[in-house]
Amino acid sequence: MKNIGKLRKLMSEKSLSALVVVPGPNMSYLTGSKFHLSERPVVLILEQERATFILPELESSKVSNLKTELITYNDETGPDSAFIEFSNKSRFTEVGIESRTIRHLELDLLQKTEISKGFVDAIDIFATLRMSKSNQEKKMMMNAVDIAQKSLESITDKIRPGVTEKEFASELVIQLLKNGSESELPFSPIVASGVNAANPHHFPVDKEFEKGDLIIIDWGANHEGYFSDITRTFAIGNDIDARLLKAYKAVKDANSSARKLAKSGVEAGALDKAAREVIDKAGFGEYFTHRTGHGLGLEIHEEPYIKPNNEFVLENGMTFTIEPGIYIPDLGGIRIEDDIYLDDEEAISLTSLPRELIFL
Repeated sequence: MKNIGKLRKLMSEKSLSALVVVPGPNMSYLTGSKFHLSERPVVLILEQERATFILPELESSKVSNLKTELITYNDETGPDSAFIEFSNKSRFTEVGIESRTIRHLELDLLQKTEISKGFVDAIDIFATLRMSKSNQEKKMMMNAVDIAQKSLESITDKIRPGVTEKEFASELVIQLLKNGSESELPFSPIVASGVNAANPHHFPVDKEFEKGDLIIIDWGANHEGYFSDITRTFAIGNDIDARLLKAYKAVKDANSSARKLAKSGVEAGALDKAAREVIDKAGFGEYFTHRTGHGLGLEIHEEPYIKPNNEFVLENGMTFTIEPGIYIPDLGGIRIEDDIYLDDEEAISLTSLPRELIFL
């Protein structure tokens, strides 16, 4: 299994004798195997000298080529028997868990079978393991960006009056799949027009695009499990509210300011501050309601987080978004989001779509 040696070194540094991994990005990263979270629990228990999968019999073929011990169960016996079998071999005072992923189902089985009575959040260990991307990972993310950009460019002619947010979002999904994205998209595309664009995480509805609208489109693709995450804002017609045009310039300048500052050795919070100062100076500070960015990779949101006062120091190989935005209630909103990779102390924008406001 790849990366296990690095993980065990991190476990040792944290004095953790065991880690429990459940289906999700970390399990995929470590084993190359994918499972659905379901009523049939799957766990990988990692120790310094041993790795054990507890999983349903019907899933065992997925990991038969891995150098792990297997304890299986079926629908008749249920998972309790498998967890009890493991507990007869190993018990721990505490184990590391993925606090953002593990469910009560797995925690309860670990506790009631006395595998462990104590749990420690190990998210920081996995973050350290995955934050710096290899050249191969970078290539997969570049492919995810290319798929996403090609897909949007193929349908910009559909950004016109009378087309609904839902219709455009649906067509964008079709194009993403046609252009090579995996079917498991990073998220459902956000298409927010007019006043709906004042909601950063708007879900597309039956509202039609209208002249005078600014339209936020936030979308991404999946290439071999690695995600892209891009946002651009478009204008329909030339009669755009003057306040929105001023806000657009502030967001574009904020995006540029943060990108220019991004490099190895800079604190993540400094990038957020650089973007926020531009928007504050333009008079829109109260309408910038989220962090400037987030890490990107096997998850759409992962470490490092480009947020206020984050003293975490960025390093080469890290990939994250820069996405300042302004959202004015009852008027509209703007967001410009790029995917950034740190290489040789430089910030490389994997995204290349124009950042100027495009009038359609």
